[in-house]
Amino acid sequence: MKVKLLITLILVVFITFKSEGQKEAEIVFSSKTVRAGNIAISNSGRMFISINPLVGSEIKILEIGKDGSSKPYPNKRYSKGKNSIISASIGIRIDSRDNLWILDMKLMQFVVWNINDEKLVKIIKLPKNVLKPASFLQDFVIDEKHNRIIIADMTQGDLVSDPSPAFIVLNINNNKAIRMAEKHKSMMPDFKGGFALNPIAIDPKNKWIYFGALHGRKLYRVATKDFISDEALSKGIKEYSIKSYCDGIATDNFGNVYVTNVENHVLSVTNNKIGLRTIATLPIGQTWPDGLYIKNGYLYSTVDQLNRLPALNKGLDDSKSPYIIVRTKININNK
Repeated sequence: MKVKLLITLILVVFITFKSEGQKEAEIVFSSKTVRAGNIAISNSGRMFISINPLVGSEIKILEIGKDGSSKPYPNKRYSKGKNSIISASIGIRIDSRDNLWILDMKLMQFVVWNINDEKLVKIIKLPKNVLKPASFLQDFVIDEKHNRIIIADMTQGDLVSDPSPAFIVLNINNNKAIRMAEKHKSMMPDFKGGFALNPIAIDPKNKWIYFGALHGRKLYRVATKDFISDEALSKGIKEYSIKSYCDGIATDNFGNVYVTNVENHVLSVTNNKIGLRTIATLPIGQTWPDGLYIKNGYLYSTVDQLNRLPALNKGLDDSKSPYIIVRTKININNK
């Protein structure tokens, strides 16, 4: 009898711990047609989203108004139609100078636009020697401390090739780029046919890069100072914590890494002390949380149902509007 009671108490504690903090994420944007991929939010609260090329939208980047409106950004010439200057983009970020960095994965270049002056800052073309035939440049981070852009190249751009993932490291000062840590074990999927290096994040102090394979259950990190050579980088990469299969991550100053849990369609957090736990669920019927952004104590996530698209769903389109952006309150002051 005592043994049964002990087991019951253990289960109650376990379930309570796992459920603590779980709540349904708040919808902040909803649309029958606009299907956000990644997200970037400025210090003043302006919200920008990319539209995943798999969706087939004629609009590449949108600004979302506080009233729920949306418009092509920075303008129609850059971001609307088959002849727009931006061709296909998933990865977008904003730096401390309010420059919006847009990674064009088809033209293999960055479009850098200042959102205050509403002017083009520059276009940076990536050199061919750092690319592969199946390069898939879906996300990146800005390391302002070292004046670098670090791109996660998953490869597998055709969705079927064997992975040859790597970091592409772009020097912002001279626009030179190198390919680093190619096929490092930390970047590879857990099984054949799985997707490789995908989620990537940098902490607010520009000290650590966190990353992993989309189809990998381990999260890794490496110090930004180690991006000086392949040898230093490979030696510096260490296993950090567990994670779910995920498409996006974000991190705070305290080693908490927030995860778009695409297996269970929830938002999770992980670190090297408590492991992985759920912090918010998606509204009923919603799937595939994708891009994450932390701003003013909230974790924002796009939710784009990628798993229901024909390319990832055996040729069937089971998408169901509305398509949403959600947020949930997080504690970024301590663990």
